[in-house]
Amino acid sequence: MTLSAVAGWIALGAIPVAGAVGVIARRAARGAFRMRMRPHYALGYAALALAVVHLATSMGSMAGESAAGLWLATLALLGLIWQALLGTNLQSPGDYRKPLRRWHLVTFAAVTLVASGHALLNR
Repeated sequence: MTLSAVAGWIALGAIPVAGAVGVIARRAARGAFRMRMRPHYALGYAALALAVVHLATSMGSMAGESAAGLWLATLALLGLIWQALLGTNLQSPGDYRKPLRRWHLVTFAAVTLVASGHALLNR
């Protein structure tokens, strides 16, 4: 298995794991909020970094791949970037957090769906 494939599959797996860790950490009653959420932050940023590694190492072998799958990959990467931007804004206190949290969750669901579609079309 190539570095590109390994990075892609780990990134795809890290997305739902980061979501689950975020839900569990958010509901945990002990410790400061930012400290509880650190594993969620680390997994989210790792998923984005691994997606970028997957992109960079797979550029040369895209010939013959499904165009729809490549568009899904592009949308998934843009969604992960948007997800990271939303997440960094959620780390600050404020009244705007509730709608941002909804957008963070909607983006999570969309990225999971789109990235899974990419994986199915471009194995």
